[in-house]
Amino acid sequence: MATAAPIKSQKTELYWASAPIAVTRAVAMKSFSGLGGARDQIDTSNLDNAEDRTFVSGLGTPSPVTVAFNVLADEATQAALLALKTSGAEVSWGIYSSHAATAPTAVASVMQTVTTRASAIFLGYVSDINIDIAENDIWKGTITIQRTGSVSFKLTTV
Repeated sequence: MATAAPIKSQKTELYWASAPIAVTRAVAMKSFSGLGGARDQIDTSNLDNAEDRTFVSGLGTPSPVTVAFNVLADEATQAALLALKTSGAEVSWGIYSSHAATAPTAVASVMQTVTTRASAIFLGYVSDINIDIAENDIWKGTITIQRTGSVSFKLTTV
């Protein structure tokens, strides 16, 4: 039996569907967080309950995805991300592991899985881009993508 290996973060890439069959890779990304989201709880308690409330699972609340990046002068993909914030357009996003160099594709403006790469695919819009400038440092930024549905995880690489 083979031992499962962790998925390394080096060379992880972020893409978005920039046209029905075109994808764009975001450049100089540093980290991703927020691919979760808790389910609401629906209270089913009534007067028969004597000690604790009872609940059933409700709808999930998609967390915003936060992406840290280094700001690069004259970088076209970073300008495209700023344009996405301005437009408010909902697009398909994909985060892909480094297991292979195969670039992902889009079909009908939806990011697709890649057989040889682990991935997380979701819909969302850029709700904010924040730029931080500090003494004796480089310009750094944070993109906030508000998810509008669930994340489709593919953790296999075969």
